[in-house]
Amino acid sequence: MKVNTHDHQGGLAALPDVLRQEIESAVAACAIAPARGAASSIGDAIMAALNKEGWSGAVALAGRASKISITSMKKEAGLCMQTGGNMSRMYADLLKLQHMFLSNTINVGAMIAPSHAAAKKLGDNLVNADRLGRELDIFRKVIHMPLVVFAFD
Repeated sequence: MKVNTHDHQGGLAALPDVLRQEIESAVAACAIAPARGAASSIGDAIMAALNKEGWSGAVALAGRASKISITSMKKEAGLCMQTGGNMSRMYADLLKLQHMFLSNTINVGAMIAPSHAAAKKLGDNLVNADRLGRELDIFRKVIHMPLVVFAFD
């Protein structure tokens, strides 16, 4: 898959190059074309590649008692991935990453989402990186952590 990035609040500078390369490589290596019914398979393939690089499974925000989690974490980076979630999930993921940043659990956030074109192929009203990038620009003072959005086509 083709991968594009959106830099928010210095995310590209804050995300260590090795972690950025691992995410880009995992997304680029996914050979599953965006289509209805493929969202879970795409997410599973990307996570399998990231797990091989040492990225964790789900990480709870408040320890074991919390049912709120992000997709993965490695070193100082928190990762949320939405391949088939509806638009409301985008805001929940941003809040989770911002909370972890303010709690000094992470130093930088990363999000993986389909481009607008890929999201249309996957389903209706899905999170898409194009809208995420536009809205991050609007909410700069609210979501002020360094963040990189990885969009796939």
